[in-house]
Amino acid sequence: MKKFILSIMLATALTACGEKAETPKENEKPVVKIGASLPLTGNMAHIGVSAQKSLSLALEKWNAKDTKFNYELIVEDDVFDAKKVAMITNKFVNQDKIRALFTVFSIGANVASPITEQAKVIHMTCAYGSQPANGYYNFNNITQYENQTDLMLDELKKRGIKSIALLISNNIGSMQQAEILENKIINDGSIEVVGKEIFNPGTRDFRMIIQKIIDNREPDIFYVDGITPDATLIAKYLNEITGKVNLTTINDFIETPERENFEGLWFVESASGTPKYNKQYKEKYGEQVFLCGANMYDNLDILIESFEKTDGKNIDEVVENLLKIKNKQGAIGLFSIDSEGIVQSFASVKQIINGQSVVIEE
Repeated sequence: MKKFILSIMLATALTACGEKAETPKENEKPVVKIGASLPLTGNMAHIGVSAQKSLSLALEKWNAKDTKFNYELIVEDDVFDAKKVAMITNKFVNQDKIRALFTVFSIGANVASPITEQAKVIHMTCAYGSQPANGYYNFNNITQYENQTDLMLDELKKRGIKSIALLISNNIGSMQQAEILENKIINDGSIEVVGKEIFNPGTRDFRMIIQKIIDNREPDIFYVDGITPDATLIAKYLNEITGKVNLTTINDFIETPERENFEGLWFVESASGTPKYNKQYKEKYGEQVFLCGANMYDNLDILIESFEKTDGKNIDEVVENLLKIKNKQGAIGLFSIDSEGIVQSFASVKQIINGQSVVIEE
């Protein structure tokens, strides 16, 4: 109930930064400025561009309506670099006077969250873990570790897997998720962890890491948790060394455009684009939506919806409206927002078929 308690404490307080919509000229609507710090270039550009286009799609929907406010979206490229995210966030807050910020993934979200919290600017992200939602003004829209790892363990057991090796990138999101999964596997006792290797971000040759595990004992399946292009490279080296790609993951197969390396493989995917949203996105842009795209559509959609229920003077009222969202049907499917500002949604088991992630029917 952290956010609910804070909302009571802050409801009567107006602050100098981020509390009022921009003063309009006569006969003009007030302007609500919204910033987005996204990786538009570099290894994660496909994720950032997909998020940007999804935000544009949501804004287009609201621009077609008679709204109380005019919404201005300002997007800058953070190149998936934490220092760059910090710089952009400070610029958005102090110069552009944004009312809300969007980011993707924990590398940027964990940097932005303390800044937006202090500035009383709403921050909505799609990032691994609960930390990005820490504080009253921060929200996180991605299926959480507990749901993802429960489903992964269930599927491993269902498929008769008796041994597994873990290949984990040394970044906070991957390490946390892998730790939760490993603990669940060990506590369950039906699957043996026969190897675990931590590799540094930027590793490009995984032959020695894979061979070290195999020399000890080749597992029934390898599990990878990393950042693009980790899963792609591991799949290539597994095929080179063993002649097969016995690999699974949570989300990583859909973070990369090079899905031919994962053809036929099953994995666990967070709540992402529904068939309806994926079709809408493809008809608009002529391409597939990537992880976090649909989440960012929903983030902007519910943010504007929450603003429209207020007079725009007190940002805390917008936060309270966001926290009231329950059982909403959105671009990611059915979701609710809990008292901590975390979107509660559900993962599913999928398979890569012809480059697309397809739900495995029970």
